[in-house]
Amino acid sequence: MKTERLPQTLQREMFDFGGPLLWLCFRCLPVLLLAGISLLLLVSTTVRAESTLNDAETGQLYLQGDAPGYQPAVLHGSSMSVDASGMIAVVTLKQIFSNPSDQWREGVYAFPLPDDAAVRAMEMRIGERRIVGEIRERKEAQKAYKKARESGKKASLVEQQRPNLFTNRVANIGPGEEIEVTLEYVQPIAYRDGVFALRLPTTITARYIPGGALTEPALDDDTPMTVLPAHGWARATSQVPDAADITPVQHPQPGADGAPHNPVVIDVRLDPGVPLAGVESLYHDVALSRSGGVYTITLATGQAEMDRDYVLEWRPATGSKPAAALFTEQVDGQYFGLLMVVPPALERVSPATPREMIFVVDTSGSMGGVSIRQARGSLHEALRMLRPEDTFNIIAFSSDYRSLYPRAVPASRHHLQQAQEFVRHLDANGGTEMLPALRAALQPIGEPDEFTPHASLRQVVFITDGAVGNEEALFAEIQHLLGPSRLFTVGIGAAPNSWFMRKAAEFGRGTFTFVGDVGQVSEKMTALFRELSSPVAVDLAVSLPEEADMWPQRLPDLYRGEPLLIAVNFGTQLPADDVTVSGTIAGQAWQRQLGFGGADPQQIAQHEGVASLWARRKIEGLLDDKVRGADPDTIRAAVLPLALAHQLLSPYTSFLAVEQPISRPADSPLRSHPVPNSRPQGQTSQPPAAAQTYAYPRGATTGPAKLWFGALLMFVALLVRAVRGEGADA
Repeated sequence: MKTERLPQTLQREMFDFGGPLLWLCFRCLPVLLLAGISLLLLVSTTVRAESTLNDAETGQLYLQGDAPGYQPAVLHGSSMSVDASGMIAVVTLKQIFSNPSDQWREGVYAFPLPDDAAVRAMEMRIGERRIVGEIRERKEAQKAYKKARESGKKASLVEQQRPNLFTNRVANIGPGEEIEVTLEYVQPIAYRDGVFALRLPTTITARYIPGGALTEPALDDDTPMTVLPAHGWARATSQVPDAADITPVQHPQPGADGAPHNPVVIDVRLDPGVPLAGVESLYHDVALSRSGGVYTITLATGQAEMDRDYVLEWRPATGSKPAAALFTEQVDGQYFGLLMVVPPALERVSPATPREMIFVVDTSGSMGGVSIRQARGSLHEALRMLRPEDTFNIIAFSSDYRSLYPRAVPASRHHLQQAQEFVRHLDANGGTEMLPALRAALQPIGEPDEFTPHASLRQVVFITDGAVGNEEALFAEIQHLLGPSRLFTVGIGAAPNSWFMRKAAEFGRGTFTFVGDVGQVSEKMTALFRELSSPVAVDLAVSLPEEADMWPQRLPDLYRGEPLLIAVNFGTQLPADDVTVSGTIAGQAWQRQLGFGGADPQQIAQHEGVASLWARRKIEGLLDDKVRGADPDTIRAAVLPLALAHQLLSPYTSFLAVEQPISRPADSPLRSHPVPNSRPQGQTSQPPAAAQTYAYPRGATTGPAKLWFGALLMFVALLVRAVRGEGADA
């Protein structure tokens, strides 16, 4: 047999590369690289093609299934009917969904609400049947729901996951059936700097989930029992054990045709009670009509995408701005009151106190797009308003944090130029690890010196969208570290986490400001710095009968333009004397009186919802004590009977509705799939995840492809090293 020999040049080439195997691998290297890249792109595309799970946006119904992937149900639309009068708004929220499949479905309806709302009624209509929810202890309601679900009865369970995030579980939705979910809540109308404001959230920016993975969630009385398969993209962590309940799905951006994915109709009936200088919708085009002193406001186009907060403002006419207001309601023989008092505004007359200003800015992935531009604009504006006697520093954070300077420096021209350059290069990416940045901002570095004298006023301005799931841990850290500092939050984006923004400012003894549009940056930051530079109303006190139950019990310091808003249970009769609110501003005593003395209860302004707001305020105050270290069992024992008595949702109570007839045949399986909803307007970030890979949506990670691609690259690196080694030996 004749043996074929390789050409000598080919043999020499093989020898130069260390042998035939290395030579073959090297010659095939382009093909191997191309195959690896193709594998990565193929798996990535497959992952993106699947429905991913993300944070709670607009009202949404999850129809989750046992099979991989998701089939969306249809969201026909939403409506909000608002009756705003005086300082209180009563809102009726309706969302209509349908089950277009030929299978029985079970779902989860997730929706954002104002963080200070008192949710007091729920109703579900399925076809012609009306199911009214009743309030129950949370775990009792969960067990009853699970029993109804398994027996084939139609049932719904509404729970509070956060003060501004709720879920409604719906069991045994029949093929072709339509579902209408109605909720009623009461919320206080904000008043600040002479302007009333009504904010209606329609979507929530996706929350980042920090902490280490838990194999089994560490459940306590605040954590809901698992009655459905986990519907969120995140798994339980040491810091957020209920992560799956606060991370549902969302829609991609609207298509090129501009048609809304999740349309909403908003109608507002406004009875301000005082002459108005103007009414303005900040982010939506509206049509306005007036009859007497009552205004009707509707969306100009009839409906809008649920992708940003709806904010309506109205300004009293000159001379009509209220300095005090009082509303009462009688329920079950008890009188409840809502009192609003605005301290007088005094201009600073003494020399300005040097300030140490620490600016903390969120540059995480959720701030991508419009939000990071708003944040940069806010910082540029803030730096421009620093005074020569001030010192400052900037801390930017995402997965970690970095400071512009090791410590605060004088606001000199040189330092301000460096800071402006630093801000111009801020970009959004990574996670939202707030805790280390907060600690760095609230703990002064070093001893006082000529740059930061001990007499300086230390003010921390925190610019973020608040997209985190460990809010209470952050509140506790603020409470622990605050010391003489004051924390002011600036909410950025179309749908910031308003609960985090408001409560962080409360625990930080500061104020919160919303910047929802780039065009508002200058106006909002100017107003904030006017607050920071004005005298503060301190030592506030309210004269009330001994039996009165007032909330909040810890009265805050008030900055320029801020009102004091308190809710009171007076008991079985109104005060016999006037109520006096007093305090001190810049060393000057002041007081205002609210007229009760000798008044007929029927002649004092009555308003629906005052009792609900009092109960909501008391529940919030008790939960704040839990953050401050009070015993959780003691807090639960105080909140539970209060929520049951006033028919309110809380961390310990839920609304439950069960239809008694069995609807689903025993031999029909129950399947589920999610309904995605709209991303916040202007947001460009992808679904978030914690630093650990377990926080990514199940089935939505490119981990396997990256693992194979990484192995290929390691092989190529070893090949190149071997070739170089052979060359050196030669």
